[in-house]
Formats: sequence, structure tokens, C-alpha cells
Amino acid sequence: MGAVRSLPILLPAAVIRARACPLASIRQIRTWRLRFVEHDAPDVARPAGWSDVVDAHAAPRPGPDGPTDLTGDGFRAVWDAPRRVEGPVRLRGDLVVDPLDGHPTTGRIHRVRLLTETVREDAAGERVVALTARDLSAVPKVVDDGSPGEHERGTTALDVRTRDRGVLLDLELGVT
Repeated sequence: MGAVRSLPILLPAAVIRARACPLASIRQIRTWRLRFVEHDAPDVARPAGWSDVVDAHAAPRPGPDGPTDLTGDGFRAVWDAPRRVEGPVRLRGDLVVDPLDGHPTTGRIHRVRLLTETVREDAAGERVVALTARDLSAVPKVVDDGSPGEHERGTTALDVRTRDRGVLLDLELGVT
């Protein structure tokens, strides 16, 4: 029996709010449609176990402007590559649930974490972003988008704003 391969994927808050994802909890096997979203460097410190480095094989679709298919160790994803790329690649970015255009990847959920972003200004007026992760047993039905509500959550005299960025799912790959 081989080693267990774990894959962190981001389920964006917008997908949860649109109810475009299945109800899911720890130990369930689910299929997620994935897109790779590239970035130069992480915009904020990441929770433990959430790597932004993805090793895969790139295969461009026919046509000059088509997306690129990524195939990695136990996953597939769509990538809007900035140029035509073919062969092995090492990329920085996130595997994100895209229920409409992503490629299916199946795995057993072994961890669910709600990612909450806090933005504030420090004493020098610089923007400071912090990301916290809270373990859950299942994907929540509702997330906080940071909009001021009746209680004005997310706005204080210190100009601190919070919003849920989404849910980080750790999938165990190679299960049936």
C-alpha cells in the first residue's frame, strides 16, 4: 500500500454563498471540479499544510487561446496559462473549486478549515492582512462576506474588517 497523498483545495466563499457546491463533511468521498489560479507570491501567511506550490504536467487544449489542462499526482485542473505551456511545470497558486469549468478530482475529505481574513491598518497606516483557520466538521451552509450587517460586524473604531475567504479542504487522493 502506497503513501497517502493529500491535496489542499480552496472552496471559495462565493461558491458557498451561491450554493454551487455539495454538502460535505469529514470522511466523505466527494468529487470537486478544480481550476488552478496562479499567483506570484502568497498575499498572506498560509495555514499549516496549505502549500502554494503545484507540480503537474501541462497539456494545452487545441486552439490559440484555449486553457491548459493540468494533471498532477491524483488530480486534474484547468489552468488559464499566460502563454502556451506543455510538459512538466512547477507553479505557484491555488487549486480552487470551479463548479462550472473545472476538471473533476475525487478524494476523501480529511480536514475542513474555515479561512477568515482580517484586514486592518497598523500605526503607520499600512494595510495588514491576517488569515486564520478554524477547524470544522463540515462545509458551512453560510459564510460571512464582510458586508456590514445589522450589527455592523467587521467594522470597529480601529477600522478592522473581517470576511470569510472560503473553506480549505484537505483531500485524501486515491480512494474509492
